[in-house]
Amino acid sequence: MHQRGFTLIEIIVGIVTLGIALVVLSTLLFPQAPRSAGPLLQARASALGQMFINEVMGKAFDESSDMSGGYTRCSDSGTCTAPGALGAEEATRSNYDDVDDFNGLSTQAGDEIDGVLLQGGVNERFQNFSFAISVAYSDGSAQVQSTVTRFKRVDVTISAPNSQEFHFTAVKGDY
Repeated sequence: MHQRGFTLIEIIVGIVTLGIALVVLSTLLFPQAPRSAGPLLQARASALGQMFINEVMGKAFDESSDMSGGYTRCSDSGTCTAPGALGAEEATRSNYDDVDDFNGLSTQAGDEIDGVLLQGGVNERFQNFSFAISVAYSDGSAQVQSTVTRFKRVDVTISAPNSQEFHFTAVKGDY
C-alpha cells in the first residue's frame, strides 16, 4: 500500500502563504475595525444635537416676550434680558420657557442623558455622550453681539464617547 501526504516543501509554501495573508489582513483590514463605530457615533451625536436644537427653538425668545402671541417684541419695548444675565430664571429644567434658560446647561460628571432629555429610554443609545449649550445675542448672520438684538444664537456642542465633538448652531428671532 502506497500512502501519499504533503511534502515538507508543500507545508512550508502553505505556511508562507498563510503568513502573507495574515500580514495583509492585519495591516489593511484589522485597523478599520475601530473606525467602523465612527459613523454610528456621528449619527447618534447628530440625533442628540437635533433633539436639543428642537427643544430650545420651540421656546419663547425671551422671558419678557409676550407668551400669548402678541405683537409686542421685547426688543422693541426694551425689556429683553441683558446679555450678561442670560440663563435660567426657573428652578428646574422642566419649567424652562425661553431660549436663554438653556444658556450654560451641560452634562456634569455622572449625569445620565435620560434625566437631561426629560424623557426615558435613551440612556443606552447615548451612553457616555455629553453636551454643552450656550446662548448669546446675535446679529442676523449668527455673529455674537454684546448688546440686546432681535436674534439669539444657540450653540450646542455634543461630545461623543470617542472624544469627537460635534457643533450645532441655530438662530432664534424675536418675531
